[in-house]
Amino acid sequence: MNIFPKVGVDNIKLGMSQKDVQAILGEPENKEKVEEEELWEFGNGLELSFQAEDSYRLSSITVMADSAVLDSKLIIGITESELESIFPAFRLDEDFKKDGKSYYADELQIMAWVFDGEVFNVVIFPEYDESTELPIWPA
Repeated sequence: MNIFPKVGVDNIKLGMSQKDVQAILGEPENKEKVEEEELWEFGNGLELSFQAEDSYRLSSITVMADSAVLDSKLIIGITESELESIFPAFRLDEDFKKDGKSYYADELQIMAWVFDGEVFNVVIFPEYDESTELPIWPA
């Protein structure tokens, strides 16, 4: 599973419609609607977020699959120190103590969550236009 910063994972791209995502991945194992967000969970280690503010287009992708690679390197399951050395773009964002830590790579628009000293998941976001604060969807 290849992670493409600001774009998506494999052939799933940020900004896709729910219909287009379903055509590729099929029916999600679980769907949950929370206020202005719809979350779809798939058995392959993906959780997709469709936000109302983005007209329910694919707003972010959470990757939990052990096979996920960023820059041809495994990222899920590596230690916190490996994250810092292999992926120097990631900087500690917040330390939630027993609830984990979030690391963020601003130039990649990717957040990595560390629990019990290991990368548990990564969240891929689109790039945003600084003046309009609107997402720039990949082509």
